[in-house]
Amino acid sequence: MRVKAGFVVYAPDSEERCIVILNDGELEAREKDSPHKIVFTMHPGDLVGVASLLERERFKYQLVASRDSDVTIINEECMESELKRLPLWLLATIRSFGSRTRDLKLASQKSNIENELLSLAEFLSHKPSKEYLPLQDLLLEYTFLSRLRAVEIIQAFKGLARRHFIEIKSIDNKECCKIPDTRLLETYVDYQAARSKEIPFPPYTLSKIQRKLIELLARKSGSGPREGASWVKFLSENVPEATLSDWLILKNIGCFSDCGDGNFAIHINSLAKTYLALLFETNIKGVL
Repeated sequence: MRVKAGFVVYAPDSEERCIVILNDGELEAREKDSPHKIVFTMHPGDLVGVASLLERERFKYQLVASRDSDVTIINEECMESELKRLPLWLLATIRSFGSRTRDLKLASQKSNIENELLSLAEFLSHKPSKEYLPLQDLLLEYTFLSRLRAVEIIQAFKGLARRHFIEIKSIDNKECCKIPDTRLLETYVDYQAARSKEIPFPPYTLSKIQRKLIELLARKSGSGPREGASWVKFLSENVPEATLSDWLILKNIGCFSDCGDGNFAIHINSLAKTYLALLFETNIKGVL
């Protein structure tokens, strides 16, 4: 049928489901509640409403002719009469296609995240530390990326706050989120990764003496490179029970970096993450 510019070809509140095919001209799909907001434009040869007719799923946009146009509308009565003429194999193919389309749509809307707390921790670990970030902005961004429900995301934020991985505070009547140290979130992610692989998490394999050494080194993180023997001497002077074996274990888990020529320096980031893992062991393991 021929329609004039401005004619409403289809309205979402229409009880009749149909397929709209544009033969000539131009149609605009607009939001029902914001009729001036154009979602997309249809050009000759385009069609919409297949899912509406085959899957009984209402087409949610208003279709308006932006200029004089020629359209074909296939309603349920027309479709039924046409389907009766189709061979059974083709009808089965159409139904199968419709079923697969519905399954794909459901899959695209469903999140594949199994551990909301872990996923959120990994997301926040890439944000800046010690800054108050608008909580609403973080919620919107993470909702888009994860496809989780808002209630699940809010619970995950609360879970991280209970573990003191993040701080949620109201500033100027706006909820904000501060990440004291992203390395703590990274450590939590590493711990969960080790658990999923059923392998030991290095910081939690350390002995009491080695834990004392980590605490000592965390206070001396500004120390320059030394030879291995010098480090062993330094450690044993401060923790008499410490031995060469203890130093080697700390080196093997990454707390020291090789500077060449037999010298070793404290690996600041690795040591900090190991220290945080020990300091927040109860929080990381979730035994609260």
